[in-house]
Amino acid sequence: MKGILYGVGVGPGEPELITLKAIRVIEGGDVIAVPRTGEGESVAYSIAEQVVPAIHEKPLLDLDMPMTRDIKMLDTYHSAAAGCIMELLDDGKKVVFLTLGDPAVYSTYMYIHKKVLALGGEACMVPGVTSFCAAAAAFNTNLAEGGQLLHIIPASYDGAESGLDLPGVKVLMKTGKSFSKIKRELRKRGQLSAARMIQKCGLPEEVIYEDIEHADENASYFSIILVKDFET
Repeated sequence: MKGILYGVGVGPGEPELITLKAIRVIEGGDVIAVPRTGEGESVAYSIAEQVVPAIHEKPLLDLDMPMTRDIKMLDTYHSAAAGCIMELLDDGKKVVFLTLGDPAVYSTYMYIHKKVLALGGEACMVPGVTSFCAAAAAFNTNLAEGGQLLHIIPASYDGAESGLDLPGVKVLMKTGKSFSKIKRELRKRGQLSAARMIQKCGLPEEVIYEDIEHADENASYFSIILVKDFET
């Protein structure tokens, strides 16, 4: 019998936000897979190990995932990772790929998921709490209500600032090195006072900025800016 690949979302950082299903799947997995990006220990793994101590008893598969926008290079690495996983699936192994937040939202996992399916393997996803939902909770506010529109914008990509012109609530994910640019664009549109930022939501290093005008310019890659009317 062939194995199966699980893309498991472990939430944004707080271990208590890992779902019961995610815990069950991790405990039942044969091999744990994490992306190796050159940034040290996988954050997703460090979150999961706080809830599933038995994770240390399972083989760890480090998959090379360089931090680059080179499409051809990324495809090469994604194909190699999918190939490694397919070998394990052919041996009947259950492979659990850990990812921050939810696997369906801007995750590296989805590239592997699609390739494994294309190769004839079986793959499924276990949803997790998204970082922007956790951010709204940290701000003690809602994301949207009634007929209000909600836009999720990948702030580190070119052209992301155009999303600021859309009506409704805006969530800018992974601002990182683009923070200064985004702040200028918010100021230009008169939206700076309607923006709040949180860095490393749910992690011990979490920092909330009620006024992003005075926020550190060297924002963490794991930063979220919420633009909305905080009075409602």
